Amino acid sequence: MRSESPERPESTNSIRRSARQCLHNPSVRRVYAVENGLAFDNSALAIDASNLVNSSDTRTTTASDTKEYNRYNTPINPLKHVVSMNSNEKIQVRIRCLFLRVGEIDTLHERYYAEILLQASWEDPSFHNTFNRIFDPATCWTPQLELMNGIGELKDEITYTIRFNKQEIATVTEHHQLKGTLWERMELQYFPLDIQNLSIIITSSRTNTEMIFEKNLKKPSGVNRRVFTDEQEWYLFEHVQIEITEQIDEFIDDGHNHSVVICSCHAARRYGYYMWNAYFLIFLITSASFTTFPIPLTNIQGRIQISCTLLLTSITFRWLCNKALPTISYLTAVDVYAIGSIFSVCLLNIYHGVIGYVNYYFATNLGKPTDVTTSVSYIIIIDRWALVVFTILFFAYQIGTIIWMLCVPLRRRRLMFKKDKENRLAITSSYNNANATFIDVLKGAKKSLNHVHTELSIVSHTER
Repeated sequence: MRSESPERPESTNSIRRSARQCLHNPSVRRVYAVENGLAFDNSALAIDASNLVNSSDTRTTTASDTKEYNRYNTPINPLKHVVSMNSNEKIQVRIRCLFLRVGEIDTLHERYYAEILLQASWEDPSFHNTFNRIFDPATCWTPQLELMNGIGELKDEITYTIRFNKQEIATVTEHHQLKGTLWERMELQYFPLDIQNLSIIITSSRTNTEMIFEKNLKKPSGVNRRVFTDEQEWYLFEHVQIEITEQIDEFIDDGHNHSVVICSCHAARRYGYYMWNAYFLIFLITSASFTTFPIPLTNIQGRIQISCTLLLTSITFRWLCNKALPTISYLTAVDVYAIGSIFSVCLLNIYHGVIGYVNYYFATNLGKPTDVTTSVSYIIIIDRWALVVFTILFFAYQIGTIIWMLCVPLRRRRLMFKKDKENRLAITSSYNNANATFIDVLKGAKKSLNHVHTELSIVSHTER
């Protein structure tokens, strides 16, 4: 029996319906505003969630002298005294996701550990041309994000920042620093050449008539590969795929869909271990079955005994390989190869049984010695041709398996490397710096969270 984790969800439905975790009511909340490097005065708004501060008392003379308030408060009910925006317009919430650290990937229990920086940005028209307004996350509009695939309690620290551009339009950004274990359905059809999507699934309690998610094209997402824990077993790609979809919430009978964003990084399994310890050993066990042909037909029981022993060995070896995988209802690539090899050994067993019976029949039922000799010579010729046919089919199966690997699972890996290259080119073109890397993006995000207002981000160049 395989050990199953008690925390493992029974199905995707249990993740999407019953395991939601609200991300808009954290135990620690930090709220502050920054200028965005503008050349005119009175553009900074300092805010605090528990002790609201009027911005007229904190105006600055230059962008570099922006004053910041950083205070902590107890959780506030986000549904109390909510100030909504114009209900006739959908609010576009731009999503950016940075995987700061990816920990252990547990294939057997279908989960992984990660530290993620999730940023949700939206424009707040109520702050347009207004610098003495008070921003309070408990009363001002927020997207009310919910995590759909968390396992257990996740650590979530929220930081709010507000930036004003030259048109005096305020962009509010909600930063989530998440740490914890996330559930992920492992797709193992191509195991051990598989690529797993490591996703964080976010939705909102607000309907799609109020807000929609979209990918943040002004700030790049990505993955930090330098602190990857499972590097010996997996190869982690640098790009992040952001997919926007919708779903109907069964617990809220409002007749509206709710926007869902899926931010995924990708990890490719390092298949060298399985090639040598699974594929190659199965190949050796199966090829050993051809050593039965040199045994004379008069000793057919020796042939069958060796073939049956190899058959049982192949079946036992397959079960040992499956212990590293979760219980799934489909065959993996190594399963298909192993079952194909077992089937070939079964065919050899059947052939040896039939040819042995035919040889015995002619040897005992033909009266003339000349007829017996002629029949035996024909049977020997048939046996030699059977060896040739089985050998051709066996190596054709091996060649077909290699071609399939190159054209299907390994082709996807090549596409992932191509996306990584495109992601690096996008970063260098965004910063107008050929030497810019994703490490620069990480430094900029961390500086922003550490109260340094010179965030290395495209926002200062394009969010105008």
